Amino acid sequence: MRLDELWIDEFKNLRNITVDFDEESPYTVLVGENGSGKSNFIEALAWIFRSLDLEEPTPFSYEIKYRCRGVDVRVKAAKGSAPEFWEKPTGTTAYEGLPKSKFMSVDDDERPNYRPAFVFGYYSGPSDRLASLFERHRERFYRLIIQPQARRATQTVHSNALRRLFYAQTLHGQFALIAFFMKATGGDEDRKFLRDHLQIEGLDSVLFALRRPPWRHSGGDPRFWNAEGEVREFLGRLFDASMVPMRMDRRIPMDLTKNPSVECLYLFLPDVSALKRVYESYENQYAFFTALESTHISKLLSEARTRVRVSRAAGGRAITYRDLSEGEQQLLLVLGLLKFTAEEESLFLLDEPDTHLNPAWSVQYLGFLDRFIERRESCHMVIATHDPLVFSRLLKSQVRIFRRDDSGKVHVEEPQQDPRGMGVQAILMSDLFRLRSTLDLDTQHDLDRQRQLSSKQQPLTSAEKAELQSLNTNLCHLGLTSRDPLYDLFLKKWSEREKPEWTKTTELTPEQQREREDLAADIARELAAEQSCE
Repeated sequence: MRLDELWIDEFKNLRNITVDFDEESPYTVLVGENGSGKSNFIEALAWIFRSLDLEEPTPFSYEIKYRCRGVDVRVKAAKGSAPEFWEKPTGTTAYEGLPKSKFMSVDDDERPNYRPAFVFGYYSGPSDRLASLFERHRERFYRLIIQPQARRATQTVHSNALRRLFYAQTLHGQFALIAFFMKATGGDEDRKFLRDHLQIEGLDSVLFALRRPPWRHSGGDPRFWNAEGEVREFLGRLFDASMVPMRMDRRIPMDLTKNPSVECLYLFLPDVSALKRVYESYENQYAFFTALESTHISKLLSEARTRVRVSRAAGGRAITYRDLSEGEQQLLLVLGLLKFTAEEESLFLLDEPDTHLNPAWSVQYLGFLDRFIERRESCHMVIATHDPLVFSRLLKSQVRIFRRDDSGKVHVEEPQQDPRGMGVQAILMSDLFRLRSTLDLDTQHDLDRQRQLSSKQQPLTSAEKAELQSLNTNLCHLGLTSRDPLYDLFLKKWSEREKPEWTKTTELTPEQQREREDLAADIARELAAEQSCE
Protein backbone atom coordinates (compact mmCIF):
# COMPACT_ATOMS: atom_id res chain seq x y z
CA MET A 1 0.00 0.00 0.00
CA ARG A 2 1.56 3.26 -1.15
CA LEU A 3 -0.33 6.52 -1.52
CA ASP A 4 0.30 8.40 -4.76
CA GLU A 5 -2.00 11.45 -4.84
CA LEU A 6 -5.03 12.77 -2.99
CA TRP A 7 -7.34 15.62 -3.98
CA ILE A 8 -9.90 16.89 -1.46
CA ASP A 9 -12.68 19.23 -2.50
CA GLU A 10 -13.77 20.54 0.90
CA PHE A 11 -13.25 19.03 4.34
CA LYS A 12 -13.07 21.31 7.38
CA ASN A 13 -10.32 23.86 6.59
CA LEU A 14 -9.06 21.85 3.60
CA ARG A 15 -10.45 23.27 0.38
CA ASN A 16 -9.43 22.19 -3.10
CA ILE A 17 -6.04 20.84 -2.06
CA THR A 18 -3.89 18.21 -3.74
CA VAL A 19 -1.15 16.27 -2.00
CA ASP A 20 1.35 14.42 -4.16
CA PHE A 21 3.08 11.59 -2.27
CA ASP A 22 6.38 9.91 -2.98
CA GLU A 23 4.98 6.44 -3.60
CA GLU A 24 8.48 4.96 -3.59
CA SER A 25 8.93 5.85 0.09
CA PRO A 26 7.22 4.28 3.10
CA TYR A 27 7.15 7.70 4.83
CA THR A 28 5.26 10.93 4.33
CA VAL A 29 5.78 13.46 7.12
CA LEU A 30 3.41 16.41 7.48
CA VAL A 31 4.73 19.59 9.10
CA GLY A 32 3.21 23.01 9.62
CA GLU A 33 1.90 25.39 12.24
CA ASN A 34 -0.97 24.49 14.55
CA GLY A 35 -4.31 24.67 12.79
CA SER A 36 -2.81 24.36 9.33
CA GLY A 37 -4.78 21.21 8.50
CA LYS A 38 -2.38 18.31 9.19
CA SER A 39 -4.75 16.50 11.55
CA ASN A 40 -7.70 17.22 9.26
CA PHE A 41 -5.79 15.65 6.38
CA ILE A 42 -5.10 12.50 8.40
CA GLU A 43 -8.75 12.42 9.43
CA ALA A 44 -9.78 12.71 5.77
CA LEU A 45 -7.63 9.69 4.89
CA ALA A 46 -9.28 7.72 7.69
CA TRP A 47 -12.71 8.76 6.39
CA ILE A 48 -11.87 7.61 2.87
CA PHE A 49 -10.68 4.11 3.73
CA ARG A 50 -13.31 3.65 6.43
CA SER A 51 -16.04 4.49 3.91
CA LEU A 52 -14.54 2.26 1.22
CA ASP A 53 -14.39 -0.70 3.59
CA LEU A 54 -17.92 -0.13 4.90
CA GLU A 55 -19.25 0.74 1.42
CA GLU A 56 -20.55 4.09 2.65
CA PRO A 57 -20.30 7.58 1.10
CA THR A 58 -17.91 10.17 2.52
CA PRO A 59 -18.96 13.65 3.73
CA PHE A 60 -16.72 15.26 1.09
CA SER A 61 -15.65 14.85 -2.53
CA TYR A 62 -12.23 13.39 -3.26
CA GLU A 63 -10.03 11.61 -5.75
CA ILE A 64 -7.27 9.32 -4.55
CA LYS A 65 -4.60 7.31 -6.33
CA TYR A 66 -2.55 4.61 -4.65
CA ARG A 67 -0.69 1.40 -5.34
CA CYS A 68 -1.89 -1.87 -3.80
CA ARG A 69 -0.46 -5.31 -4.53
CA GLY A 70 1.43 -3.96 -7.48
CA VAL A 71 -1.68 -2.42 -9.11
CA ASP A 72 -2.29 1.32 -9.43
CA VAL A 73 -5.78 2.16 -8.19
CA ARG A 74 -7.82 5.32 -8.70
CA VAL A 75 -10.97 6.13 -6.71
CA LYS A 76 -13.17 9.17 -7.29
CA ALA A 77 -16.21 10.10 -5.22
CA ALA A 78 -18.59 13.03 -4.98
CA LYS A 79 -19.88 14.09 -1.57
CA GLY A 80 -22.54 11.69 -0.34
CA SER A 81 -22.35 9.53 -3.47
CA ALA A 82 -20.95 6.10 -4.25
CA PRO A 83 -17.37 6.16 -5.58
CA GLU A 84 -16.12 5.09 -8.99
CA PHE A 85 -13.08 2.87 -9.46
CA TRP A 86 -10.27 2.43 -11.99
CA GLU A 87 -7.15 0.31 -12.13
CA LYS A 88 -3.91 0.47 -14.08
CA PRO A 89 -2.65 -3.11 -14.34
CA THR A 90 1.05 -3.83 -14.17
CA GLY A 91 2.77 -3.11 -17.49
CA THR A 92 0.06 -0.74 -18.76
CA THR A 93 0.03 3.06 -18.93
CA ALA A 94 -3.68 3.93 -18.81
CA TYR A 95 -6.40 3.47 -16.21
CA GLU A 96 -9.37 1.29 -17.09
CA GLY A 97 -12.73 0.92 -15.36
CA LEU A 98 -12.87 -1.31 -12.29
CA PRO A 99 -16.23 -2.84 -11.27
CA LYS A 100 -17.20 -2.34 -7.64
CA SER A 101 -17.48 -6.10 -7.08
CA LYS A 102 -13.88 -6.55 -8.19
CA PHE A 103 -12.69 -3.58 -6.13
CA MET A 104 -14.28 -5.09 -3.01
CA SER A 105 -12.95 -8.59 -3.69
CA VAL A 106 -10.60 -10.47 -1.36
CA ASP A 107 -8.15 -13.32 -1.89
CA ASP A 108 -8.29 -16.80 -0.37
CA ASP A 109 -6.87 -15.43 2.88
CA GLU A 110 -9.57 -12.74 2.97
CA ARG A 111 -7.11 -9.94 2.24
CA PRO A 112 -8.45 -7.15 0.00
CA ASN A 113 -7.13 -7.13 -3.53
CA TYR A 114 -7.57 -3.38 -4.15
CA ARG A 115 -7.75 -1.85 -0.65
CA PRO A 116 -5.33 -1.65 2.26
CA ALA A 117 -5.47 -4.78 4.36
CA PHE A 118 -5.12 -2.71 7.51
CA VAL A 119 -5.45 0.95 8.51
CA PHE A 120 -3.89 1.87 11.85
CA GLY A 121 -4.74 5.16 13.56
CA TYR A 122 -3.11 6.94 16.48
CA TYR A 123 -3.51 10.43 17.91
CA SER A 124 -1.65 11.59 21.00
CA GLY A 125 -4.00 14.46 21.78
CA PRO A 126 -7.05 14.47 24.07
CA SER A 127 -9.61 14.67 21.26
CA ASP A 128 -11.37 11.46 20.21
CA ARG A 129 -12.47 12.72 16.79
CA LEU A 130 -10.22 10.22 15.02
CA ALA A 131 -11.26 7.37 17.33
CA SER A 132 -14.91 7.73 16.33
CA LEU A 133 -14.06 6.86 12.73
CA PHE A 134 -12.78 3.46 13.86
CA GLU A 135 -15.76 2.66 16.09
CA ARG A 136 -17.86 0.78 13.51
CA HIS A 137 -15.05 -1.68 12.85
CA ARG A 138 -14.51 -2.10 16.58
CA GLU A 139 -18.20 -2.87 17.07
CA ARG A 140 -18.21 -5.44 14.25
CA PHE A 141 -15.17 -7.11 15.76
CA TYR A 142 -16.80 -7.12 19.22
CA ARG A 143 -20.00 -8.75 17.98
CA LEU A 144 -17.94 -11.59 16.54
CA ILE A 145 -15.68 -12.29 19.51
CA ILE A 146 -18.55 -12.47 22.03
CA GLN A 147 -20.17 -15.29 20.07
CA PRO A 148 -19.79 -18.84 21.43
CA GLN A 149 -17.04 -20.92 19.86
CA ALA A 150 -19.50 -23.22 18.11
CA ARG A 151 -21.17 -20.30 16.38
CA ARG A 152 -17.89 -18.61 15.51
CA ALA A 153 -16.67 -21.82 13.89
CA THR A 154 -19.42 -21.47 11.28
CA GLN A 155 -18.41 -17.91 10.40
CA THR A 156 -16.93 -17.53 6.92
CA VAL A 157 -15.40 -14.14 7.75
CA HIS A 158 -12.15 -14.00 9.69
CA SER A 159 -12.11 -11.65 12.69
CA ASN A 160 -9.37 -9.54 11.10
CA ALA A 161 -11.58 -8.88 8.09
CA LEU A 162 -14.09 -7.19 10.39
CA ARG A 163 -11.53 -4.83 11.83
CA ARG A 164 -9.42 -3.57 8.98
CA LEU A 165 -9.30 -0.25 10.81
CA PHE A 166 -7.65 -0.27 14.23
CA TYR A 167 -7.33 2.70 16.58
CA ALA A 168 -4.65 2.69 19.28
CA GLN A 169 -5.81 3.53 22.81
CA THR A 170 -3.82 4.06 25.99
CA LEU A 171 -4.59 0.66 27.52
CA HIS A 172 -3.18 -1.08 24.45
CA GLY A 173 0.30 -0.11 25.64
CA GLN A 174 0.06 -2.54 28.56
CA PHE A 175 -1.18 -5.32 26.29
CA ALA A 176 1.70 -4.67 23.91
CA LEU A 177 4.20 -4.77 26.80
CA ILE A 178 2.83 -8.11 27.99
CA ALA A 179 2.95 -9.55 24.48
CA PHE A 180 6.59 -8.46 24.10
CA PHE A 181 7.65 -11.04 26.69
CA MET A 182 5.89 -13.99 25.13
CA LYS A 183 7.74 -16.50 22.98
CA ALA A 184 8.09 -15.35 19.37
CA THR A 185 10.54 -15.17 16.51
CA GLY A 186 12.90 -12.30 17.21
CA GLY A 187 11.82 -12.24 20.85
CA ASP A 188 15.40 -11.89 22.10
CA GLU A 189 15.90 -8.82 19.89
CA ASP A 190 12.64 -7.34 21.14
CA ARG A 191 13.66 -7.77 24.74
CA LYS A 192 17.07 -6.31 23.97
CA PHE A 193 15.31 -3.24 22.61
CA LEU A 194 13.34 -2.93 25.86
CA ARG A 195 16.56 -3.22 27.88
CA ASP A 196 18.57 -0.78 25.78
CA HIS A 197 15.97 1.94 25.36
CA LEU A 198 13.52 1.59 28.25
CA GLN A 199 15.71 -0.10 30.88
CA ILE A 200 13.13 -2.90 31.21
CA GLU A 201 14.80 -6.19 32.12
CA GLY A 202 11.78 -8.44 32.38
CA LEU A 203 8.16 -9.00 33.31
CA ASP A 204 7.44 -9.35 37.04
CA SER A 205 3.69 -9.90 37.40
CA VAL A 206 0.28 -8.91 36.05
CA LEU A 207 -2.95 -8.23 37.95
CA PHE A 208 -6.22 -8.15 36.02
CA ALA A 209 -9.01 -6.34 37.86
CA LEU A 210 -12.36 -7.33 36.32
CA ARG A 211 -15.74 -5.83 37.14
CA ARG A 212 -19.36 -6.74 36.53
CA PRO A 213 -20.11 -5.47 33.00
CA PRO A 214 -23.14 -3.36 32.06
CA TRP A 215 -24.52 -6.09 29.80
CA ARG A 216 -26.45 -9.21 30.84
CA HIS A 217 -25.88 -12.59 29.19
CA SER A 218 -27.29 -16.02 29.95
CA GLY A 219 -25.75 -19.38 29.31
CA GLY A 220 -22.12 -18.26 29.46
CA ASP A 221 -19.51 -18.76 32.17
CA PRO A 222 -21.01 -17.76 35.55
CA ARG A 223 -17.54 -17.02 36.91
CA PHE A 224 -17.33 -14.08 34.53
CA TRP A 225 -20.92 -12.82 34.63
CA ASN A 226 -21.98 -15.23 31.86
CA ALA A 227 -19.39 -13.97 29.38
CA GLU A 228 -19.32 -15.76 26.03
CA GLY A 229 -16.96 -16.09 23.11
CA GLU A 230 -13.28 -15.32 23.00
CA VAL A 231 -13.26 -13.32 26.23
CA ARG A 232 -14.80 -16.28 28.07
CA GLU A 233 -12.08 -18.60 26.77
CA PHE A 234 -9.31 -16.17 27.65
CA LEU A 235 -10.61 -15.49 31.16
CA GLY A 236 -11.00 -19.19 31.76
CA ARG A 237 -7.33 -19.76 30.96
CA LEU A 238 -6.40 -16.70 33.00
CA PHE A 239 -8.44 -17.96 35.96
CA ASP A 240 -6.74 -21.37 35.88
CA ALA A 241 -3.24 -19.81 35.80
CA SER A 242 -3.87 -17.14 38.45
CA MET A 243 -2.95 -17.28 42.11
CA VAL A 244 -5.96 -17.38 44.48
CA PRO A 245 -8.65 -15.60 42.41
CA MET A 246 -10.48 -13.16 44.65
CA ARG A 247 -13.90 -11.51 44.51
CA MET A 248 -14.87 -8.37 46.35
CA ASP A 249 -17.04 -5.31 45.98
CA ARG A 250 -15.31 -2.10 45.05
CA ARG A 251 -16.53 1.46 44.70
CA ILE A 252 -15.97 2.73 41.17
CA PRO A 253 -15.82 6.54 40.86
CA MET A 254 -18.18 7.74 38.15
CA ASP A 255 -18.27 11.47 38.88
CA LEU A 256 -18.22 13.79 41.91
CA THR A 257 -21.55 12.48 43.22
CA LYS A 258 -21.66 8.84 42.10
CA ASN A 259 -19.40 6.07 43.45
CA PRO A 260 -21.42 2.88 43.02
CA SER A 261 -20.28 -0.39 44.55
CA VAL A 262 -19.45 -2.94 41.83
CA GLU A 263 -18.62 -6.63 42.11
CA CYS A 264 -15.00 -7.22 41.04
CA LEU A 265 -12.84 -10.24 40.34
CA TYR A 266 -9.05 -10.08 40.73
CA LEU A 267 -6.84 -12.49 38.78
CA PHE A 268 -3.14 -12.31 39.68
CA LEU A 269 -0.37 -13.88 37.60
CA PRO A 270 2.71 -13.87 39.87
CA ASP A 271 5.37 -14.42 37.20
CA VAL A 272 6.15 -14.90 33.52
CA SER A 273 5.67 -18.66 33.65
CA ALA A 274 2.05 -18.23 34.72
CA LEU A 275 1.43 -15.85 31.83
CA LYS A 276 3.12 -18.21 29.40
CA ARG A 277 0.71 -20.98 30.38
CA VAL A 278 -2.05 -18.70 29.11
CA TYR A 279 -0.09 -17.69 26.02
CA GLU A 280 0.56 -21.29 24.95
CA SER A 281 -3.09 -21.62 23.97
CA TYR A 282 -2.65 -19.04 21.19
CA GLU A 283 -0.88 -19.43 17.86
CA ASN A 284 1.05 -16.15 17.89
CA GLN A 285 1.52 -12.82 19.64
CA TYR A 286 -1.24 -11.17 17.64
CA ALA A 287 -3.82 -13.78 18.66
CA PHE A 288 -2.69 -13.38 22.28
CA PHE A 289 -2.87 -9.60 22.01
CA THR A 290 -6.40 -9.88 20.62
CA ALA A 291 -7.41 -12.10 23.55
CA LEU A 292 -6.02 -9.55 25.99
CA GLU A 293 -7.91 -6.81 24.22
CA SER A 294 -11.18 -8.74 24.35
CA THR A 295 -11.40 -8.02 28.08
CA HIS A 296 -11.32 -4.29 27.35
CA ILE A 297 -13.72 -4.37 24.41
CA SER A 298 -16.18 -6.46 26.43
CA LYS A 299 -16.17 -3.84 29.20
CA LEU A 300 -15.03 -6.41 31.74
CA LEU A 301 -11.62 -4.94 32.47
CA SER A 302 -11.48 -2.32 35.19
CA GLU A 303 -7.72 -2.05 35.06
CA ALA A 304 -4.54 -4.03 34.38
CA ARG A 305 -1.50 -3.60 36.58
CA THR A 306 1.61 -4.78 34.77
CA ARG A 307 4.79 -4.81 36.82
CA VAL A 308 8.20 -4.94 35.15
CA ARG A 309 11.74 -5.18 36.47
CA VAL A 310 14.00 -2.32 35.47
CA SER A 311 17.78 -2.31 35.18
CA ARG A 312 20.10 -1.40 38.03
CA ALA A 313 20.82 1.91 36.32
CA ALA A 314 17.10 2.72 36.52
CA GLY A 315 16.79 1.68 40.17
CA GLY A 316 16.83 -2.11 39.90
CA ARG A 317 13.30 -2.54 41.24
CA ALA A 318 9.87 -3.63 40.06
CA ILE A 319 7.64 -0.82 38.82
CA THR A 320 4.18 -0.69 37.25
CA TYR A 321 3.44 0.33 33.70
CA ARG A 322 1.98 3.55 35.04
CA ASP A 323 5.32 4.37 36.67
CA LEU A 324 6.92 4.55 33.23
CA SER A 325 7.27 8.06 31.82
CA GLU A 326 4.79 9.41 29.27
CA GLY A 327 7.44 9.04 26.59
CA GLU A 328 8.16 5.41 27.50
CA GLN A 329 4.47 4.56 27.49
CA GLN A 330 3.95 6.28 24.16
CA LEU A 331 6.88 4.48 22.55
CA LEU A 332 5.69 1.10 23.84
CA LEU A 333 2.14 1.79 22.70
CA VAL A 334 2.95 2.74 19.12
CA LEU A 335 5.83 0.36 18.43
CA GLY A 336 4.22 -2.58 20.18
CA LEU A 337 0.96 -2.22 18.32
CA LEU A 338 2.66 -1.76 14.98
CA LYS A 339 4.60 -4.94 15.61
CA PHE A 340 1.64 -7.07 16.66
CA THR A 341 -1.06 -5.74 14.36
CA ALA A 342 0.70 -4.71 11.14
CA GLU A 343 -0.03 -6.63 7.98
CA GLU A 344 1.11 -6.36 4.39
CA GLU A 345 -0.45 -3.52 2.38
CA SER A 346 -1.08 -1.43 5.50
CA LEU A 347 -1.60 2.30 5.98
CA PHE A 348 -0.49 3.92 9.25
CA LEU A 349 -1.95 7.29 10.24
CA LEU A 350 0.14 8.67 13.11
CA ASP A 351 -0.82 12.10 14.43
CA GLU A 352 1.98 13.44 16.64
CA PRO A 353 3.19 10.02 17.85
CA ASP A 354 6.36 11.67 19.19
CA THR A 355 4.79 14.18 21.59
CA HIS A 356 6.51 12.90 24.73
CA LEU A 357 9.79 11.65 23.28
CA ASN A 358 13.19 12.98 24.30
CA PRO A 359 15.53 14.26 21.55
CA ALA A 360 17.59 11.05 21.50
CA TRP A 361 14.48 9.01 20.75
CA SER A 362 13.07 11.58 18.33
CA VAL A 363 16.12 11.43 16.10
CA GLN A 364 15.89 7.60 16.09
CA TYR A 365 12.12 7.43 15.72
CA LEU A 366 11.93 6.47 12.05
CA GLY A 367 14.62 3.89 12.73
CA PHE A 368 12.43 2.46 15.49
CA LEU A 369 9.57 2.19 13.01
CA ASP A 370 11.86 0.44 10.55
CA ARG A 371 12.82 -1.96 13.31
CA PHE A 372 9.29 -2.98 14.24
CA ILE A 373 7.38 -2.85 10.95
CA GLU A 374 8.79 -5.82 9.11
CA ARG A 375 6.50 -5.39 6.08
CA ARG A 376 7.23 -1.71 5.49
CA GLU A 377 8.14 -2.34 1.85
CA SER A 378 4.39 -2.68 1.20
CA CYS A 379 3.20 -0.13 3.77
CA HIS A 380 2.81 3.64 3.95
CA MET A 381 3.18 5.76 7.08
CA VAL A 382 1.69 9.26 7.20
CA ILE A 383 3.07 11.09 10.22
CA ALA A 384 2.15 14.56 11.47
CA THR A 385 4.82 16.11 13.70
CA HIS A 386 6.25 19.37 15.04
CA ASP A 387 9.64 17.83 15.86
CA PRO A 388 12.40 18.53 13.28
CA LEU A 389 14.49 15.70 14.74
CA VAL A 390 11.93 13.12 13.65
CA PHE A 391 12.25 13.83 9.92
CA SER A 392 15.80 15.21 9.77
CA ARG A 393 16.96 12.09 7.87
CA LEU A 394 14.38 12.40 5.07
CA LEU A 395 14.45 13.84 1.58
CA LYS A 396 12.16 16.70 0.60
CA SER A 397 10.01 14.32 -1.49
CA GLN A 398 9.07 12.59 1.77
CA VAL A 399 7.93 15.77 3.55
CA ARG A 400 4.94 18.04 2.94
CA ILE A 401 4.47 21.51 4.43
CA PHE A 402 0.95 22.62 5.38
CA ARG A 403 0.49 26.38 5.68
CA ARG A 404 -2.33 28.92 5.63
CA ASP A 405 -2.27 32.15 3.68
CA ASP A 406 -3.71 35.45 4.89
CA SER A 407 -7.21 34.41 3.79
CA GLY A 408 -7.01 31.16 5.77
CA LYS A 409 -6.71 28.90 2.72
CA VAL A 410 -4.49 25.86 3.27
CA HIS A 411 -1.63 25.20 0.84
CA VAL A 412 0.47 22.03 0.70
CA GLU A 413 4.03 22.31 -0.60
CA GLU A 414 7.22 20.34 -0.90
CA PRO A 415 10.18 21.84 1.01
CA GLN A 416 12.77 23.76 -0.96
CA GLN A 417 15.62 21.58 0.36
CA ASP A 418 16.14 18.07 1.67
CA PRO A 419 15.99 18.03 5.49
CA ARG A 420 18.70 15.37 5.40
CA GLY A 421 22.05 17.00 6.12
CA MET A 422 20.63 20.42 7.02
CA GLY A 423 20.84 20.10 10.78
CA VAL A 424 18.12 21.15 13.20
CA GLN A 425 19.01 24.86 13.22
CA ALA A 426 18.84 25.12 9.44
CA ILE A 427 15.59 23.13 9.36
CA LEU A 428 13.97 25.49 11.86
CA MET A 429 14.97 28.55 9.83
CA SER A 430 14.05 27.05 6.46
CA ASP A 431 10.63 27.09 4.82
CA LEU A 432 9.73 24.08 6.96
CA PHE A 433 9.28 26.22 10.09
CA ARG A 434 10.29 29.75 9.00
CA LEU A 435 11.74 30.84 12.35
CA ARG A 436 13.63 34.14 12.11
CA SER A 437 16.19 32.85 14.60
CA THR A 438 16.90 29.80 16.74
CA LEU A 439 18.20 31.96 19.58
CA ASP A 440 16.05 32.74 22.60
CA LEU A 441 14.00 35.92 22.16
CA ASP A 442 15.93 37.96 24.75
CA THR A 443 19.32 37.25 23.16
CA GLN A 444 17.97 37.88 19.67
CA HIS A 445 16.57 41.22 20.86
CA ASP A 446 20.00 42.18 22.20
CA LEU A 447 21.64 41.25 18.90
CA ASP A 448 19.09 43.29 16.96
CA ARG A 449 19.71 46.31 19.20
CA GLN A 450 23.49 45.87 18.92
CA ARG A 451 23.25 45.96 15.11
CA GLN A 452 21.05 49.04 15.21
CA LEU A 453 23.47 50.97 17.42
CA SER A 454 26.58 49.77 15.58
CA SER A 455 25.14 50.79 12.21
CA LYS A 456 23.76 54.16 13.26
CA GLN A 457 24.77 56.94 10.84
CA GLN A 458 24.75 59.74 13.41
CA PRO A 459 27.18 59.83 16.34
CA LEU A 460 25.94 57.90 19.35
CA THR A 461 24.83 59.74 22.44
CA SER A 462 26.57 58.98 25.72
CA ALA A 463 23.59 56.84 26.79
CA GLU A 464 23.71 54.90 23.53
CA LYS A 465 27.46 54.35 23.87
CA ALA A 466 26.94 52.96 27.36
CA GLU A 467 24.12 50.73 26.10
CA LEU A 468 26.25 49.43 23.23
CA GLN A 469 29.17 48.71 25.56
CA SER A 470 26.84 46.80 27.90
CA LEU A 471 25.41 44.81 25.00
CA ASN A 472 28.88 43.98 23.67
CA THR A 473 29.97 42.77 27.10
CA ASN A 474 26.88 40.62 27.66
CA LEU A 475 26.97 39.10 24.19
CA CYS A 476 30.69 38.45 24.49
CA HIS A 477 30.03 36.41 27.62
CA LEU A 478 27.61 34.34 25.55
CA GLY A 479 30.22 33.84 22.83
CA LEU A 480 28.28 35.95 20.34
CA THR A 481 30.96 38.26 18.97
CA SER A 482 31.83 39.10 15.39
CA ARG A 483 35.55 39.26 14.57
CA ASP A 484 35.23 39.06 10.80
CA PRO A 485 35.39 42.57 9.25
CA LEU A 486 33.55 41.37 6.14
CA TYR A 487 30.73 40.00 8.27
CA ASP A 488 30.58 43.32 10.12
CA LEU A 489 30.14 45.06 6.76
CA PHE A 490 27.33 42.66 5.91
CA LEU A 491 25.58 43.37 9.23
CA LYS A 492 25.94 47.13 8.68
CA LYS A 493 24.31 46.97 5.24
CA TRP A 494 21.67 44.56 6.54
CA SER A 495 20.70 46.81 9.45
CA GLU A 496 20.33 49.78 7.13
CA ARG A 497 17.96 47.96 4.78
CA GLU A 498 16.04 45.34 6.77
CA LYS A 499 12.35 46.02 7.30
CA PRO A 500 11.38 46.88 10.91
CA GLU A 501 8.56 44.29 10.91
CA TRP A 502 11.08 41.51 10.44
CA THR A 503 12.51 42.07 13.90
CA LYS A 504 9.08 42.13 15.53
CA THR A 505 8.05 38.59 14.63
CA THR A 506 9.10 35.14 15.77
CA GLU A 507 7.80 33.25 12.75
CA LEU A 508 8.24 34.78 9.33
CA THR A 509 5.64 34.60 6.59
CA PRO A 510 6.73 32.87 3.38
CA GLU A 511 6.87 36.28 1.69
CA GLN A 512 9.05 37.76 4.47
CA GLN A 513 11.37 34.80 4.29
CA ARG A 514 11.81 35.23 0.53
CA GLU A 515 12.41 38.97 0.94
CA ARG A 516 15.10 38.33 3.56
CA GLU A 517 16.78 35.73 1.35
CA ASP A 518 16.72 38.14 -1.61
CA LEU A 519 18.19 40.95 0.53
CA ALA A 520 20.96 38.70 1.85
CA ALA A 521 21.82 37.65 -1.71
CA ASP A 522 21.86 41.30 -2.90
CA ILE A 523 24.18 42.36 -0.06
CA ALA A 524 26.48 39.41 -0.66
CA ARG A 525 26.78 40.37 -4.34
CA GLU A 526 27.51 43.99 -3.41
CA LEU A 527 30.24 42.94 -0.97
CA ALA A 528 31.75 40.57 -3.51
CA ALA A 529 31.84 43.37 -6.10
CA GLU A 530 33.41 45.80 -3.61
CA GLN A 531 36.05 43.29 -2.58
CA SER A 532 36.97 42.56 -6.21
CA CYS A 533 37.55 46.27 -6.83
CA GLU A 534 39.97 46.68 -3.92
